[in-house]
Amino acid sequence: MIQKISAPVVRNEKLAAPGHHVLTFHAPDLARDSRPGHFIAVHADTGTQILRRPFSVYTTDLETGNCSILFSVYGPSTSAMAKYVPGDRLDLIGPLGGKVFVADARPGTRHIMVGGGYGVPPLAFLTRQILAADPGATVIFVNGARTRDFLVGTDGLDDHGAVLLPATDDGSHGYKGRVTGVLEPLLTPDAQPLTTIYTCGPTPMMKAVAEMAMAFGMPCQASLEVFMPCGIGICMGCAIPTPDGKYLRGCVEGPVFEAREIVWK
Repeated sequence: MIQKISAPVVRNEKLAAPGHHVLTFHAPDLARDSRPGHFIAVHADTGTQILRRPFSVYTTDLETGNCSILFSVYGPSTSAMAKYVPGDRLDLIGPLGGKVFVADARPGTRHIMVGGGYGVPPLAFLTRQILAADPGATVIFVNGARTRDFLVGTDGLDDHGAVLLPATDDGSHGYKGRVTGVLEPLLTPDAQPLTTIYTCGPTPMMKAVAEMAMAFGMPCQASLEVFMPCGIGICMGCAIPTPDGKYLRGCVEGPVFEAREIVWK
């Protein structure tokens, strides 16, 4: 159930990646109701920002009632959030999003996550969920970034059983090049037949991943990173075209869509 919450900050961890933070806050109802792909809309008191900013839910802990988001400092709202300390209040609305990631339930399915930047948190959430339900599941996480320093959000997933395959533009860690260079060999004709791809990140990356998945006839779920001014389906600022000429709202009918049900631009 969507709620407006004033959540006390538990901790604000500055990551090694320049300008990146993991903000943990106490919101038991949000922790209970959130699923991979859900997001929250945050208002930070900057004196200039009117619209709330969307952030994907990164972690939830039912025992403590804590949740977290991962963000990078890039404007007034996130600059203010970077200064939050324990005891401060996070003004949020959530969980938002009508359609979230759904793990393929077919026995023996190979789950391939392809993320980059802000797209990593919901995929990390999904990875933990899949492996908690089935510790023997095959989960491959392809994480792309400009350099090694910006590979964030996947720490500890390999301890749960995920296979991490990083890709960096400069080759400072893992594969040198785009995530599609890592993904393509995983989709060859002799690859495991039961495979589902889940992707979130920059639109050009997701478009390339979606087109590759469709070319190989594999299902692909994509969580779109689109501007969501209201987050509740009123403003139509996040309208996404579909093949039949209609539009879907990213914040209500999404943010997660099957690759085939939208027009990739």
